[in-house]
Amino acid sequence: MNTHQQLMRDTIVSNYSGKNRYDLIIIGAGLSGLACGLLWQKNTSGMKTLIIEKNSYPGGYSTAYEKGGYVFETTQLFPDITDILDYLEIDLPLKRYENNFMRRLVVHGDTVDEYKIPAGSEHFTAYLTETFPGDAEKIRALMQYSVDLFAQVRKLKANATLMDNLGTLLRAPKVIANLNRTYSELLDKFGITDTRLREVMETFTSFSGVPSDRASAILATGAMLSSMTRCFRPLGFFDEYPAKLARKYQSLEGEILFNSEVERIETNNGVVTGIKLRNNPDSIRAEKIITTIDPMRAMHDLVGDENLPPEYVKKLKGTIMSPSSINVALGLDDGIDMTKLDLDYPYNVVSTGLGTAENLFDEFLSGDHGFSGDCFHVAVICPSLTTGAKNTVTIRSTPWALNGWKELRETDYEKYRNKKEQWADFLIGIAEKYFIPDLTKHIVVKDIATPATYARYSGSPTGSIYDIASLVTQFGPKRIPMKTPVHNLYQPKFAHGLYGTMMGAVQVIDLILHRRFNGGNSLFVPKK
Repeated sequence: MNTHQQLMRDTIVSNYSGKNRYDLIIIGAGLSGLACGLLWQKNTSGMKTLIIEKNSYPGGYSTAYEKGGYVFETTQLFPDITDILDYLEIDLPLKRYENNFMRRLVVHGDTVDEYKIPAGSEHFTAYLTETFPGDAEKIRALMQYSVDLFAQVRKLKANATLMDNLGTLLRAPKVIANLNRTYSELLDKFGITDTRLREVMETFTSFSGVPSDRASAILATGAMLSSMTRCFRPLGFFDEYPAKLARKYQSLEGEILFNSEVERIETNNGVVTGIKLRNNPDSIRAEKIITTIDPMRAMHDLVGDENLPPEYVKKLKGTIMSPSSINVALGLDDGIDMTKLDLDYPYNVVSTGLGTAENLFDEFLSGDHGFSGDCFHVAVICPSLTTGAKNTVTIRSTPWALNGWKELRETDYEKYRNKKEQWADFLIGIAEKYFIPDLTKHIVVKDIATPATYARYSGSPTGSIYDIASLVTQFGPKRIPMKTPVHNLYQPKFAHGLYGTMMGAVQVIDLILHRRFNGGNSLFVPKK
């Protein structure tokens, strides 16, 4: 390891004191749980707080790990949350992508369209109008509308009261107009009909494996602007971020218990009372609990449907979780010069043409996958170009369903291994064809994550990697609320990705503290 002699995640150890009662217990030490704990400790005094994590390290889906002398990362992009970092007093050296945000390839049979999407909405607008001059006025109108829409999202109140909702009509009319609008419908509104232009614009809904004709226009716009306006990645490995959050939280007398799994969230007459750990006869009492894990696991299994109102159980069962993924991490030899391949972007994305996301998502909903040589969506990331460590490449594909992966792994591991190798070779072939010539000749280490892998590490029953799917039918007031039907049990679910995760933490802690630190705002508003 060139830049880290030891992974930062492994320097954080349990500091559980063994108390049997806490003011707040948080289930999950991913970024959401860590942010909740740190925001709580920073805005309260003398509170006893415990985070419980099933794994031996913090970070959840955002971490790094070592295999065969290479360090691999599970996260690609660090969006603009520098205001929160300042507020939390987290000093994290970041590389800012000043020029291009993404290298985007779209395959049409034997031809390939290439786009280099610049960082920043103004630069993106200029690039699009130059690339598609016939649609210049439509593009300018769409992008200005998108910027205005995202600005109005900042004026929304989280967990809105009746008065908040009345005020929203005046403060955020564009938000109201788009509550039930898909991103595809937003493009229609501005007359964006050129197939190739739509392929570029719909890239931003494909990040989470959701097609534009089902994705929320507001969420898609927010994802685009929050990720590309100012985008970063840590100069070191991604595990440094959760490690610093955990260390700061512990310095404020917060406790973390690793290698412990919650078996039950205990309630009494509709009020949360504590938790019961697996393989531990004693309960740990708590006045309040925040669960950051998969809501299907937390509410169906840990709370139990019998302890929830029937209408809530029905809503929960009707909620579609985001897809899973197949992820291939490669360690390469020194015979390849990665600096000469034009890959130093947060994302290098290649997919087949318009309709790909719809086909893949429909197959996912049917419990299968739609990947083939004629239908694919793949991202290629090269983190070692920033870290300076030994050559690594990450290839990520979504959407995939769990669909037998877990059972196959448990009942016939050899067949499971062959199946995941088959699909890894498929994805490596795509990366080799479109981004890294002769890639297969340079592979030293290969690590493959399947939907079964994600289900095993996260506890998600479906292997979901982006939490609740960002569908328009599950956005805003239609989303599972942060305040659950069980009194003093909370579930911060805002949006997927690092930005959405941090905003969910901001919202839920502000909710519990009666708007004392963020004024009830849906997004973080720095204190003056």
